[in-house]
Parts: sequence; C-alpha cells; structure tokens
Amino acid sequence: MHTEFPFQRIESTTNRLMTVVLNALFFVIFIPFTLLFVLGPAYGIYKKGFEAMLYPALVGWGLSLVILIPVIRYYMIKREKLARRIVVDETGLLFYNSRNEIVDQILYTDLRPSKQNFDIYTVNPVGSGIAPLLEITILSDKKEETPRRIDMNLPLKVVKNKSTLYARFLYGIVTFRPDLKIDPLVFRSYCIDTETWKVNSKGISLGGWLLFLAALIMAALICGFVFLLT
Repeated sequence: MHTEFPFQRIESTTNRLMTVVLNALFFVIFIPFTLLFVLGPAYGIYKKGFEAMLYPALVGWGLSLVILIPVIRYYMIKREKLARRIVVDETGLLFYNSRNEIVDQILYTDLRPSKQNFDIYTVNPVGSGIAPLLEITILSDKKEETPRRIDMNLPLKVVKNKSTLYARFLYGIVTFRPDLKIDPLVFRSYCIDTETWKVNSKGISLGGWLLFLAALIMAALICGFVFLLT
C-alpha cells in the first residue's frame, strides 16, 4: 500500500447549499411543531374552554415535552459543546467545537483489537440502510475496551468529504496501527482505492437524497397539519 510522510492532515468541508437547506428544514419542522403541539392546545383552551380541551392539551404538551426538551437542550443550551469541524491528523480523529476546542477524539493509540474476525469493520444502524458506519474498539476513559461507531456527520451541517475523512482515518490506522486488521468491505463501502487512498465517489449518494426527500415530506406534512388546523 502507498505510504506518505509526513502524514497529511485534513479536515471536514461543508456543503454550504445543502447545509442551508438542512437548517431551513429544521426550522420549518421545529416552528410548525411548536405552533401545533404547544400553542395550539393553549389557543383551543382560550376558544373552547379548559374542560373541553384538557385531554388534547395534555396529550399535545406531553408529546411536545418529550421532543422539544431534548432538541432545545442539545441544539441550543449545549450548542457550544457541539462538534462543528472534524480533523484527521497523525494523532487520530478530532472533533472541534465553534471555539476551536476539542470536544471529542479517537486516538490511534486508543484503538484495540476486537473480538470479531476483523478489528475495523462497517455496520448498518438498526432501521437504517442508508450509509454504513465504521465500528472500532477503543480503550475508554474507564480503561474498558468498548466498541464505538464513527459517524463523519456534524449536527445541522452536511459534510461534503465524509468518505475522504474515512479514507484518511483508515490510512492513519494502516500507518500507525498496522497490528489491526481492517475488513476489505470497509474500503468498498467508502469507495476507497487503497493504492492511492483516493475516494472514487460521485457526489451525494442515493441514500443521502432519500434522506433529504424524507425530510421534505415530513416538513410538508407538519405544515399541512398546521394549515388545516388554523
């Protein structure tokens, strides 16, 4: 396999257009949902009385609490802890926040052999066949060996060079941890040429477009419900 020194550092790049669309969809879904399940029952109580709207209000507010509290907590209250940039260098995989602070990392020195046939392999999340995730075994902060899945995505950002990030991280494993075995299927899954370590991809995958279409349909349905109820 081709090797290079010094090890070339790369970082994530953002698809600006798709990121704008993703954020727009997020707020298109979030605002009508708030109107429908939070303000809707309150307006119903104002128009029809407390007794008539008690049960619908409890259902709507209960559902909104289950969904809105984690969303607000994750994307707004703890937004400074969200990863905004991914870097792969000679130490491993690093996730930086908006303040250029490392909020998460996977170092090559933390990688451990797995109990599978291969130490590095891909898995498909339950209920999703869109894109495989890379699974590794690491030594955790509690000094325990535990499997971990790597997803080269960022909250409310569309990463343009995900496969390239996977390729660079895998190249780092080959370079700095040759004792670990990588499933050959991993390279096919991310279209990686192991002679040049280049990615032979053609833009957004079919799965990505299907996910985008599903988000559009969901946004349209929520907006439609809000329109019918107003």
